Amino acid sequence: MAQRCLTPKQIEVLRYLSQGLQNKQIAKAMGLSTATVKIHLNGIYMRLNVSNRIQAVLWAQSSDLI
Repeated sequence: MAQRCLTPKQIEVLRYLSQGLQNKQIAKAMGLSTATVKIHLNGIYMRLNVSNRIQAVLWAQSSDLI
């Protein structure tokens, strides 16, 4: 259910995050600025009610999103 509250871009960022990529690498892969990646990450954290990258990835794994 929470998957539906994430935008397609946020899901894409989350998938790259789960691969261990840093913000700069995610930005390059998606053709975005690092600032935009940070905005997506903050949105992910807020929507999933988590406070860091590890918690976001764990949530995605437990939800079979990645």
